[in-house]
Amino acid sequence: MSARGSKPLRLFSLPPAWGLPTWHPDCLKVQAYMRLAGVRFDNDQSTSAAMASYDTPVLVSGEDTVLAGSDEIITFLKDEGNDLDATLGNQDKAEVFAFCSMVEGQLLTVMHYDWWMVDDNYYEVIRPIYTAGSSFPASVLLPWTMSRRMRSRLGHPTAEDGEQLYKQAATCYKALAARLGSQPFFFGDAPSSLDAIVFAHLATHLYAPMPAPARLSSLVQEHPNLCSFVERINSKYMNVSLGLFSRRAPEPAPAAAEEAANKEKEEGKKERSPKEKARRRRARDFVAAGVVLTVGFVLFSNWITVEAADS
Repeated sequence: MSARGSKPLRLFSLPPAWGLPTWHPDCLKVQAYMRLAGVRFDNDQSTSAAMASYDTPVLVSGEDTVLAGSDEIITFLKDEGNDLDATLGNQDKAEVFAFCSMVEGQLLTVMHYDWWMVDDNYYEVIRPIYTAGSSFPASVLLPWTMSRRMRSRLGHPTAEDGEQLYKQAATCYKALAARLGSQPFFFGDAPSSLDAIVFAHLATHLYAPMPAPARLSSLVQEHPNLCSFVERINSKYMNVSLGLFSRRAPEPAPAAAEEAANKEKEEGKKERSPKEKARRRRARDFVAAGVVLTVGFVLFSNWITVEAADS
């Protein structure tokens, strides 16, 4: 099945990472929807810098149709006869709406906090993947701008706010696990748009290689049926199978490791406080911004010099 008959569909997504066809939830959501619906398409990889002016991802149909953003693309696909929810009753469609709102509301907010507000996650995983393939100065400006935007959107949350968000995530995962039960999909044997959306978010929560304690991954792994759901769709429809979850299952720490940890605590080696982390983050951002401004000043000065010489 394909939209608009024989007209080719080209999807521009952010690149693969973490064993997934793309690391971005919105790109993964559209790819999962199209694969679950049997829509044939060509997937073109792009970079964060190239996609900065568009909602992600971008779908091109034929020569005259360009759609940006996952919601607009899925609406287009449904209008073209690729509606995964077509056979659902009104009650089921109401459930789809409610659960999708929860995933793309509460869970997305928690993911934004986990990705952009937790220093170790941001500097070790998110910033490198977000700047991959981008050259200077985009490699500095893009993550800096996005980080500032996320902090503003989240209301500059404290560590205590973050703990409340993780509790909300645990509640969301529990509700999803209860609704899925032992079924292959959320509404039985056939996939719906909810399956595509839940897969896209849970897969990034599970596969993103965050440093310990990897809060979101650990919370999802408390529900084996959700892990099996992600692995099943990933291997059957996305053609990826990593067996990641068994490797990530928490194991008891060896006695030697516990003893070393206790000794470290006794010696007063404590983890940095949220305020200390914030100061270090501001210092790094200040240095990065200073580099960008300096380079910009040099380039601008050279341009003035060239203009004066030409005159």
